[in-house]
Amino acid sequence: MKESDTQFVGSVPRKYDAHLGPFLFEPFADDFVKRTTFPKGCRVLELACGTGILTRRILEALPSDGKLTATDLNPPMIEQAQSRVGPDPRLEWRVADAMSLPLPDASFDRVACQFGVMFFPDNPGAFREALRVLRPGGEFAFNVWDSIPRNRYVQVTHERVASFFPGNPPTFFQVPFGYHDRDEIRSSLQGAGFTAIRMAEVILESGSPSALHAAVGLVEGSPLSAAVQERGVTDPAPIVQAVAKDLAAQFGDAPMRCTLSGLWVAGTKG
Repeated sequence: MKESDTQFVGSVPRKYDAHLGPFLFEPFADDFVKRTTFPKGCRVLELACGTGILTRRILEALPSDGKLTATDLNPPMIEQAQSRVGPDPRLEWRVADAMSLPLPDASFDRVACQFGVMFFPDNPGAFREALRVLRPGGEFAFNVWDSIPRNRYVQVTHERVASFFPGNPPTFFQVPFGYHDRDEIRSSLQGAGFTAIRMAEVILESGSPSALHAAVGLVEGSPLSAAVQERGVTDPAPIVQAVAKDLAAQFGDAPMRCTLSGLWVAGTKG
């Protein structure tokens, strides 16, 4: 995985939030909080909070005496999240690397991560860090995407973008949609020390106002934009238009509707 595959900078956070947030991440954030309990006095750590989509949902579910520390490796994503979430006395923002958390042992009851685990360079190491900061009996829960073929909108986008770069196609989508092997995930969590591991396949119907709206997010609202620029493209509009045409043909337009497929995973610190 190249460093550019994990860089959400420039205009990416804004386009990610506006174009992909309602389409991809809000439906899973709603599902996430329904699967997680937040007892009185609960202290929650969010990893890879992005633009704060799950952050908002956790705050809605968190008791008045709860505390949430929302972290991300990319300061521009936290800045976008802060502008969207607004102040809350229960909420603290921190720039932090999930591989080496600047937080004390056994200080949280819940660790949550929505679609960030796939970007960690060493998942077993990140899982050990999550275990370290959890109190005994605490829960680590996260979402990951299922495979590209099980998310057809991604497959359509991936194939169309690749057609612009024969012999050197961008491989970005293989990162967020490449960590879904159930046995590997379970083994890594068990190896880190988690018990009572649960998994659930989550299939949701979602949509975008138009195929073009989705295409802008998929191409320009992710590190794929950097991969396109690295290949000498200064104006991504023709690529976006081509992706939008293919998405509309497959899933309709104004609105576009499609199926999203992911996994919800949780483990407990014994």
